[in-house]
Amino acid sequence: MEEEIKVIEEIENNSMENRIPLDERIRVKKLNYKLPLKLRELLDGFKWAIHSKKQSAVVVVDGRSGMGKTTLSSQMGLYMNKNFSLDHIHFTPEAFLEALTKTTKGDVLVFDEAMLLSSRAALSAMNRMIVIAMSMIRSKNLFIIFNVNSIFDLDRNLALSRADLLLHCYGDSLTDKGKFLAFFKGGDRRDRIKQLYIYGKKYYSYSTPKSNFNTNFSSYFTVDNDEYERKKQLGVDKFLKGTKSKADTKDKLSRDKLIKFIYENKDKFDLTQEKIAEIADISKRTVVSSIQRIKSNESGNSEGIFQWKQGFCDKKVQMKVEK
Repeated sequence: MEEEIKVIEEIENNSMENRIPLDERIRVKKLNYKLPLKLRELLDGFKWAIHSKKQSAVVVVDGRSGMGKTTLSSQMGLYMNKNFSLDHIHFTPEAFLEALTKTTKGDVLVFDEAMLLSSRAALSAMNRMIVIAMSMIRSKNLFIIFNVNSIFDLDRNLALSRADLLLHCYGDSLTDKGKFLAFFKGGDRRDRIKQLYIYGKKYYSYSTPKSNFNTNFSSYFTVDNDEYERKKQLGVDKFLKGTKSKADTKDKLSRDKLIKFIYENKDKFDLTQEKIAEIADISKRTVVSSIQRIKSNESGNSEGIFQWKQGFCDKKVQMKVEK
């Protein structure tokens, strides 16, 4: 009982905390970790805006792999919502967007890039997801966290217009971690996230402008680490499988275009289907199936525009030359 009274007396000294229900203030005081004071003040402001002003908040946590992005995000997630768990952390754009459609007021969602930003395909998928998510987040009263390698890789709209807070996790060496720089629009009205994106993007530099504050955070992980690693690997595998599938589709289309060009000029080149298969280093069966798709007009066009008349045998080719 004495401990309870002490907690209540402590939180009554914070004007922003006084806007948060008492039971919620007591809950966060009893968490097994302690977020930095200035970060807690920011989160209390977000919490009040979400529940009392029908707003949503978007936080970007960036930094190279191993700097504690997910650790810090999980701590903020549990601070913001007592029901936060591993189920609220998502590793693919599809899973994140699906979860976004099922949220209720005050929910926390974390998109953990989980090493997906190592390819152009991942970057493209990530940014498409963000554009869609931004149109859905505004009216849902949510707390959203994007964990990424660098804010400079993100869609320009998110960095310049939608991110409310950037936490850049860093360390002085490969084994050093647990520090972050905080950027946001402070009392001086300077939008430091926007300034950072404009001045730092060329060299991926976080030196200009100066951060609002910098501090340390603990290594306490609020979710089961083994289960987190398992789900992360599943997310990575699923994404890579999807990327491979798209690449395979693109390769098949390119192959069909080549076969189409060769086949329609087979008299000129004096090529049989067997010879085409040999040149393309594929089986005759593949050539035949590709030609069947061509005849059904299912394959894509090559650099020119092909118009087929009277079926495949009686054809006319019109090439569109780009000027």
